[in-house]
Amino acid sequence: MQNEDELQKLLNKDYMPIIYRNIKKFRQECGMELADVAEILDMSYDYLRRVESDQDSIKTCSLKLLIKFSILYKKPLDDFLKE
Repeated sequence: MQNEDELQKLLNKDYMPIIYRNIKKFRQECGMELADVAEILDMSYDYLRRVESDQDSIKTCSLKLLIKFSILYKKPLDDFLKE
């Protein structure tokens, strides 16, 4: 069992930058272009580009969209949290 400090560290960690980097990494591993993903998911290319961008601090990614990425890239959801 984890001690309380380790647990608090995990609970307070900002996982979003890790998720965004993995979204881009998994797309590239699949050999897909961003325009292809936008078409498949029926989403805006610009929105998906923002999701993958390191420069955009206002972007958001819903759980529903993350599940779609998980299905499209054939990756379990927990893989998106791994550094």
